[in-house]
Amino acid sequence: MYVSFNPNVSFKQQAPQMPKDNVQQTQKQTAVIETQEEKKPSGFREDISKIAKFFTSLNEMTKASFKAVGYGALTSAVSLAGFWAFDAVPRGFKKGNKILDAFKHPIKNISTKGKVITAILGLGVAAYHIIKGMLITNQRTANVDHQLKTGHRPA
Repeated sequence: MYVSFNPNVSFKQQAPQMPKDNVQQTQKQTAVIETQEEKKPSGFREDISKIAKFFTSLNEMTKASFKAVGYGALTSAVSLAGFWAFDAVPRGFKKGNKILDAFKHPIKNISTKGKVITAILGLGVAAYHIIKGMLITNQRTANVDHQLKTGHRPA
């Protein structure tokens, strides 16, 4: 059975045909909506909430950054030590006189696979803490908005 596609078929949505008066009314309504969205009153509460949200965000993201660096480095160090102890040292014993080289140059004797896995683990832990910090920051700024009864910050 032969199946073909008709090239005259169009999947584009057709614009609805409106009378000119209706088009002008629609344009006026969208203009009114746009001007209403732009005019947001800025009062004392909004200013205080902006300051509180800034310091909340600064606090949470600073903690998240330090956790990311600290726990990422700790994960990488433990992973490198594991690859050295369970990969480089046994290989040094097998090769005889290379055991001293495994202790003198530990990073050099760790396999490339071990170094790549270590980097991925460290970056994964760091990314986890940064993402978690961003989520906590969003939650805390929403709490500030709710307590001060201001609108949510724009996305």
